[in-house]
This record gives sequence, C-alpha cells and structure tokens, in this order.
Amino acid sequence: MTTSTVTRTEPARHGLVIPDCDCGMCAPTWARRRGKSKRYTEPVTLVDALQAADAARRPAMVEQHRQCLSSMTHAVDKLLAATSWDDLGRPDVGLCLLLFAAELASAVRPDAFRDQLPAEQVAACEQTVTATTLATAGCMTGLVGAMQILSDLVG
Repeated sequence: MTTSTVTRTEPARHGLVIPDCDCGMCAPTWARRRGKSKRYTEPVTLVDALQAADAARRPAMVEQHRQCLSSMTHAVDKLLAATSWDDLGRPDVGLCLLLFAAELASAVRPDAFRDQLPAEQVAACEQTVTATTLATAGCMTGLVGAMQILSDLVG
C-alpha cells in the first residue's frame, strides 16, 4: 500500500498530496478534507482548491504548487540526462509532469486567479510552466519515435 505526504497551507481545508514513491516523480494532487475528517480524500484540481480557499491563502497555494512543479522538472531534467530517448519510462513521467503543469497554467490564466496574485509570482509561474513544457517535450520525443516505428511496422 502506498503512503503519501500532505503539505498544506492553513486553514487546512485542502492539501497538496505528494505520493511517497521510489521514483520521486509520481504526480502530486490537491485533495480536500470532508467535514471534520483529518484525511484528505477527495482529489481536486488546483483551480478547485483555489476557488474554495480564502483569497489571502491563494498566493501561498499557488507558490506551493509552483515549487513542487519546479522540483519535479529538475528531477525530470536529470532523468533525461541519464536515459536514452527510447526509454519506456519517459512518456509516463512526461505526461504526469505535463498534467501538473497544466493545473498551474490554468490557475494563472487571465480569467482565473491571475489578478489576485503578485505580478512577480505570475511571471515565476509562467517561467516554471515553460521550463516544464520543455522537459515534457524531451520525455515525449521517444513516444513519437516509437509510434512512427509502430506505424511503419503495421503498414
């Protein structure tokens, strides 16, 4: 059974649940507590968590997400340097990274919470999402190559 670590901002209605795994690149998720429960059991997106949070807590939650994404991106960059383009684990890691980055990009888009965040934080989020997208592209290169080879074989 896998366990997880919850990092949270107060008040702790939502927490960023980071799975404890061997690879260190399993996708974290935001989760909500139900009622008086101490467990975070209901997965939600960052945008859902921000909508339910007090406006004063939103910058801290976005920063927490950005820092986690940045850490994951650095780990993926190391993975890319240590593996070949056709490594079968790369696409899985890339997809997890891309989905987590998309949550942050969605939260800082103009019609979401962008106007409630400091301009420097929005810029840092955009830079992190860009770096993550580049790392994700490196992960997906092998997938595209494998699909082309499969397509050639099938005919």
